[in-house]
Amino acid sequence: MKGMLTLTVITGKALSLNYGENIGNVSILKKVTLGDGGQVTYVSDKALKYEIRRKGKEEKGWKLLDDKIKELISSAKTTKKDKSSLDVDQFGKSLIKEYEEFDLFGGLFTNLKGDDGKKIELSYGDSVKRTSPVKISYAFSISKFQGDMDFMNNIDAYNRYIKHVEQKGEQAIVQSEQHLSHYYYTIAIDLDRIGVWEKENGVEDVIPNEEKAKRINDLLDIISTLSRQIRGRCENLSPIFVIGGVYKVKNPFFMGSISAKELGDNKLFLDVQKLIDCKNKIPRDERENTLCGLISGVFVNEQEIREKLMAKSIGEVFEEIKRKIDQVYGVSQT
Repeated sequence: MKGMLTLTVITGKALSLNYGENIGNVSILKKVTLGDGGQVTYVSDKALKYEIRRKGKEEKGWKLLDDKIKELISSAKTTKKDKSSLDVDQFGKSLIKEYEEFDLFGGLFTNLKGDDGKKIELSYGDSVKRTSPVKISYAFSISKFQGDMDFMNNIDAYNRYIKHVEQKGEQAIVQSEQHLSHYYYTIAIDLDRIGVWEKENGVEDVIPNEEKAKRINDLLDIISTLSRQIRGRCENLSPIFVIGGVYKVKNPFFMGSISAKELGDNKLFLDVQKLIDCKNKIPRDERENTLCGLISGVFVNEQEIREKLMAKSIGEVFEEIKRKIDQVYGVSQT
């Protein structure tokens, strides 16, 4: 058993990362209410995965699911006694091999249709599905939402062209909620399921171990430089703090362990003891697999973090984890 890679991350400060439904002309941030009545903003797992897929395509050459799936469907069709059906296992294995997105984040096909518009019969089951081996939590803000609003207009664009091409008598005025904060989230990757198709009666390796390690290490590169593109802005979500490691026990040990608060000097105070308590829940023979990294100058108790959690630089942590991934998959380092 290869185990699980799990990392809990605190990001750099970022502004207004995920909006929900508008109310009238007001854009509302996604928020949850805490037990004390305060609210924190959040970024959904879907929004985070969207940004990871975007960077994967742009920077790593990942193939995302597209209309060429139809070609895989055609090649996976079989005919017995004049009756055509889709070989679910062949189709699933082809998707894993061709598309990094499907391998890492899974997918579900419930109503496949042919060129004739008729529903395609499956060799077994009622759907083709892959549960995501890569799990990502919501990213929650460290500071509470204070109700800040931005009153927006674009009088320049209105005067130059909007009033002429749209024949508007006046420009549209909108408002949007604003929140600037650090965020924290957890990612957990089941290393035994990467590049593996789970059949009706067992599992089958689809890609070589070298490709499995490459896909995970590419994902780590993306996490280390993650950004969020929203409303004409590019917000930096790269880590200022990270803790985790590769463990045989498949548990996101440090999920929910981040207790931090922003102080008046624009620095963070991090509850180190809570992280130590979480680390002590890890089986004794695996605790030393835990790695911790931080950016200098961000935390008021930086020295405590370095001494008690043996923190290194962020770059050192990610490089060490990538070497560990190569070891797990038996890939020689070049």
